[in-house]
Amino acid sequence: MSDFPMKDSGNVISSSLYPLSLIRSVRGIPKLHFDEINQNEIPEPYYSLLVHEGDMTSRLEGYFNEEIIVQKLSSSNDGKAYFREVILKTFQSRKKIEYGAIEIKLHNLDQELHPLVIEAKKPLGGILNEARIPYSSAPRSYLKIIPDNEMIAAFGSVEADHLYGRSNEISSYNGETIAKIVEILPAF
Repeated sequence: MSDFPMKDSGNVISSSLYPLSLIRSVRGIPKLHFDEINQNEIPEPYYSLLVHEGDMTSRLEGYFNEEIIVQKLSSSNDGKAYFREVILKTFQSRKKIEYGAIEIKLHNLDQELHPLVIEAKKPLGGILNEARIPYSSAPRSYLKIIPDNEMIAAFGSVEADHLYGRSNEISSYNGETIAKIVEILPAF
């Protein structure tokens, strides 16, 4: 898919699905149907993968025992914020293990990290960990999502009536937002 211009065509910035809601709106894709749920409503193995205050990269690498890579579906960069819609895959088996979107506040990252972020080969968590950048991760909400045709196409197939995910925010040691992320796991 090609890069998209960032213009908000509706009030999607306050959504629990932001920035995925914004990217889908700009691309003309219908809104996802979802519910915000309590973390106790999330079954395993999704609970262990989603309910924590760490980065998803480390959690997924540990679960699948493989390095994680990015498959960029779409992106936009205005120099201040970089948006991308992605599929995360395991490096060796190429298993699709997460669908999502991220808004990265470039001005809150060291300049030397910008090319790595925009290259879109590694997840942000992996880049931050390798650069030994201190950060905190704070889930904003947990989600139960009905997969639509766009999500099914991204994963290749979905054999479930709903999927689980989270809306997350990564902040620097001084409290500045580095990224807002929506992370949706496939059916395992």
